[in-house]
Amino acid sequence: MNLDESLFKKALKIQNFDNEVIKVTDKTIEFLESIGLSSETIEFFKTFSFREEIEFGNVYFNCVNRIRTENLEEENKEIYKNHLLIIGSGLNGDPIVLNTKTLNVGYIFHDILWEEDNIEDLNKIYIDLKMSVGTFFYKSVSKEDFPVDAYEAEDYIK
Repeated sequence: MNLDESLFKKALKIQNFDNEVIKVTDKTIEFLESIGLSSETIEFFKTFSFREEIEFGNVYFNCVNRIRTENLEEENKEIYKNHLLIIGSGLNGDPIVLNTKTLNVGYIFHDILWEEDNIEDLNKIYIDLKMSVGTFFYKSVSKEDFPVDAYEAEDYIK
């Protein structure tokens, strides 16, 4: 399992993003540990913890210290329990998620997630792009037809 940190750094450079890294809060680290994230993944988040979210083309990487609160929101709380951690958002608000088992990145259809009361199988609304965090955000700034939401991602993987 690889996060492709070097590609994430290249994506930051393309975006001319040069912000100071801030400390990840103890509560955030405790949350990340409680859901079983590897130390490698937690270190990745510590390395890329900034004061604000980062725009990569038309998608966003969350402020690391907001990952805990976003994942614990009422409409999102089932996601992390199913090994999908919200780490950003697409152009229309679809959550960008990290599969905590495979470390692949994908999208969740937000309209289905937030409008249906009982979603028995999150895999029906999860689009796995089968790529690392670094690859995902690098392609989002370097590839013109890269998907910016779950609908485009669905077509992209076909």
